[in-house]
Amino acid sequence: MRPTVRIEQSGDGIKKIRKHLHDVSLEVGILRGKYKSEGDEPARYVAQVAAQNEYGHGSIPSRPFMRNAMRKHKKDIRKGLKRVARAETGAKPANIQMMRLGMAAQNWVRREITDLRTPPNAPMTIARKRSSNPLIDSGRMRQEIQFRVMNRSGQTI
Repeated sequence: MRPTVRIEQSGDGIKKIRKHLHDVSLEVGILRGKYKSEGDEPARYVAQVAAQNEYGHGSIPSRPFMRNAMRKHKKDIRKGLKRVARAETGAKPANIQMMRLGMAAQNWVRREITDLRTPPNAPMTIARKRSSNPLIDSGRMRQEIQFRVMNRSGQTI
């Protein structure tokens, strides 16, 4: 889901805001090039586990932590993007507001991973993990949830 803001005013300041919002993007999740191998575990493993849990895979039921977090905070996302738009015309740089929105979104996803309880783990999985939290085993996937703000050319801001 890519959140958008509709701006219903006109003028040079509004053109600048629209241009800025089209020139930057905010990415939240397990980001390519941002995670490292740990022991014998390849780095891509964390992203694979996250995708399998988000969408389900084989005997793993769907536990949509990313989609749930974004859905629950749709209004907060809109407010954050409006702050970005206001900052573009004010004294604070819009990139700082975009970074704040990214930090908030990162925290929403991490909290969803911690709080999600359904569907529950199988009894055998609970016995192996010694925990009933479906999305936390070592905590690495939760830790790897990050954000970045990028410009149109793909450089991190």
